[in-house]
Amino acid sequence: MKFGGSCLQNEEAFNKIYEITKIYENEKKIYVASAFNGITDLLLNTAKNVNNEKQIDNNIAIIEKRHIDVIEEIFEEDSSHYIKAKDWVDKNLSELEDILEDIKEFGLEPYYVDYVSSFGEILSTYILNEFLHSKNLDSVYIPANKVIITDDNFSNAYPLYQLTNNRVKNKIIPLLENMNKDFIFCVTGFIGRNKIGYITTLGRGGSDYTATILAHSLYEVGKEKDIKVILWKDVDGLLAINPNYVPQASLIKNIDYTEAKEIANFGAKVLHPKCLEALEKNKIPLEIRNFDNPDEKFNFTMVSEHSDKDQIKGISAMEDATIITITSGSMVDVPGVLAKIFKLMGKNKISVSLVSQSASEISTSYVVKKEDAEKAINALKNSEYFDVFYRIKAENVAIINITGSKILENKTKAKIFEALDKQNIYVKAISQSSDELNLSIVINQENLIDAIKLIHNDLWEEN
Repeated sequence: MKFGGSCLQNEEAFNKIYEITKIYENEKKIYVASAFNGITDLLLNTAKNVNNEKQIDNNIAIIEKRHIDVIEEIFEEDSSHYIKAKDWVDKNLSELEDILEDIKEFGLEPYYVDYVSSFGEILSTYILNEFLHSKNLDSVYIPANKVIITDDNFSNAYPLYQLTNNRVKNKIIPLLENMNKDFIFCVTGFIGRNKIGYITTLGRGGSDYTATILAHSLYEVGKEKDIKVILWKDVDGLLAINPNYVPQASLIKNIDYTEAKEIANFGAKVLHPKCLEALEKNKIPLEIRNFDNPDEKFNFTMVSEHSDKDQIKGISAMEDATIITITSGSMVDVPGVLAKIFKLMGKNKISVSLVSQSASEISTSYVVKKEDAEKAINALKNSEYFDVFYRIKAENVAIINITGSKILENKTKAKIFEALDKQNIYVKAISQSSDELNLSIVINQENLIDAIKLIHNDLWEEN
């Protein structure tokens, strides 16, 4: 189970975790905790402003107060749990101050960014572990950097599964397979370590990712295969559409891994697609549940190998994107043009989310995030190859993504374009590979809300 920052904000929230623990008292449990809300951003802000002594002092004071306030809420004053938790905060903030001094001297290297940002989970998870002890539960605190081994890609590290499996086999499995049902592991979310021991972080959705990485490794090296991941969130689960677009958006109760990755990749902030790749191979189910309603029996999302194939699963959007179009008669029958485009984008670390090319190859369009647009255009214009023979045009756009097996049917596509035609909404580009469950439509940004409502209303008449 993964508990996010909103699950760790006050006494009421911690008591809810205790309530959940009792609900699942007959299960062997691993708890993964995020940092308290806002703490990671504060830590990063502190690391980036090491020469501003006043800001450093203010930020550390805020971080200390946030944790001490929770400690004072959830523990009896001067109890052993209260003292241990406060001492832990003092010890780690002292270590943080030493690291900030190093950053002043050596600069903010990628290693330091991850080291500093790891303190949020280190503090919150230890406090959670002590809270469970205070409720007379057997629990052990495990820093994830003792278990999860990653590559060297700081701030967005990828797990090295074989090495991680070995760590899980040696450090967790012996306790897990011999413990009583009430024993709980409390593992720091978001962090790991590379092979030489430097702390790394797992990027966006990192704590969710920690939970799914551990589930993957437990399945690979443990005897017990009945494993499930529960992500506790402040929503009921994945919604078919962002309620900011359509307030009456329905809950997706059953969805398979492929559909969920598509929805997560295009705008669903509740779940990151990388979390699912750790589970899909071994068909480990994942539930997204509402932390405020832990007893709920029906209204939650289950991601598994099972799905209703006759339904559109979701409509999501990328609101701020830029479509770059490269046009030239010289492109016809010239091999390697796309390779050159993507090589330039890769060299500049720009992710491409959609590609559309005319059959004649005269025109190629691709979509990047709006914040990457200027860098992408400059890369093309600074290339001798594209600067001479090609016209380069860029427009700010939005992308609508419709996901589900039903999208493969021609009549579904017809309904989508009929819906858009009602308000003369022009489609600039479309993309769908032959076997994917997602249709992406590029439109003008100002038409986004109207287009989503039109498509939703027409498609959900059938669902």
